[in-house]
Amino acid sequence: MHFDRYCAQIDALDTDDTTKNAMRVAFSRRIELFGNDLLFYREPFTPISLTGTRCALKCKHCNSYYLRHMLDGSNGRLHSSAHGLAAAGANGILLSGGSSIDGSVPTYLHACDIQKIRQDTNLLVSAHTGIVNRRQAEILSKYLDMALVDVIGDNETIHDILGLSASVQDYENTLFHLSSSGIRLAPHIIVGLHNGELKGELRALEVLRKFDPVVIVIVVFIPTEGTALDMAAPPKIEDVVKVLTKAREMFDVPLSLSCVRPGGKYRSILDKYAILSGIDRMAVPSRSAYRTGQETGLNIIEVPKMCCSYGRKAPGVI
Repeated sequence: MHFDRYCAQIDALDTDDTTKNAMRVAFSRRIELFGNDLLFYREPFTPISLTGTRCALKCKHCNSYYLRHMLDGSNGRLHSSAHGLAAAGANGILLSGGSSIDGSVPTYLHACDIQKIRQDTNLLVSAHTGIVNRRQAEILSKYLDMALVDVIGDNETIHDILGLSASVQDYENTLFHLSSSGIRLAPHIIVGLHNGELKGELRALEVLRKFDPVVIVIVVFIPTEGTALDMAAPPKIEDVVKVLTKAREMFDVPLSLSCVRPGGKYRSILDKYAILSGIDRMAVPSRSAYRTGQETGLNIIEVPKMCCSYGRKAPGVI
């Protein structure tokens, strides 16, 4: 790593000194923990919706939009969808879908099908779980390699954006149930979910301190056409940096920037700031990410056909 080049890049950023200092501290800790390696994941797992385009919630940031872009695994299609991906050389699948009214993604209802997929293929199986209770977590533990849990740290956001009659405590309980069942946790923190503003993200990180995540994934809110928030602005880059640097300060596990983040010029700028803020892995990197990594002297390693919640040698995250 070329420390002088890193300092030059930080000095040239169009941001305040407080943000720059936080980035320097976070980056130094990242080098101490993970050395020069920077992992790029260009081909994330393909998501399969277990509910098709159906969702009991009408979340203001999604309104089922993202379900339309997943493989349809509903109505008996899960097995064939998974086998098709395995035949095409996939290393794993991401089970997802619309939420039930209680906030859970009903993955646990498909236990028999998923167990058969595990028997017939070598696919890793990750899942968006949503809010789950103890019994649901126990069912998931029989076939899940990784639980991808969105952790929301603000009750108003849970009520007003997601439309759930739940609380931060329900997300903490979910982490407890999943962890107690032996499932490895890859919690996701969504920056800017509340109309593009910070509201509860740092509290969500505090909730995570009570558990043992194997990786922390930072998602960035995307204003999406056709949703109630389509006219909202994405979060300020400095706000994303605030969450990234705080996460790096609090945890000694891998820190990844999710494939779910705005595109275009925003992504180019964000990717640069994220690398300089101490992330050690990134999904679907931009050209700016490659350039920043190379100019800083980091060792870029491309991880083929793998979710950023996993390490270079699945199923571990080292």
